[in-house]
Amino acid sequence: MDNKSITPIKAMEFLRQYSRQGIPCNIKFLSLNETDGTTKGIVEENSVIITAGYRRNQSKKHNVLASFQRTATGEYRQFYFPILTEINGISIKP
Repeated sequence: MDNKSITPIKAMEFLRQYSRQGIPCNIKFLSLNETDGTTKGIVEENSVIITAGYRRNQSKKHNVLASFQRTATGEYRQFYFPILTEINGISIKP
């Protein structure tokens, strides 16, 4: 990847490609708790691997939530990929 901005869709393609190869990435995204209507601002996650997310029959948000695993702890988390802001130092444009 070069240092130009990329779209959230392209960023997810890169994340999936790297994850299939077992290469962890660093990401930044805007936190969002839709239930409470709150945010904690920009969250930085280092050394993560994208994992399988929800299927259509599991969640109405299957098309906007991305799941990942923290390689250091094995913990699984999620973020809204449309508000991904950075991958490995490369900016994400909306």
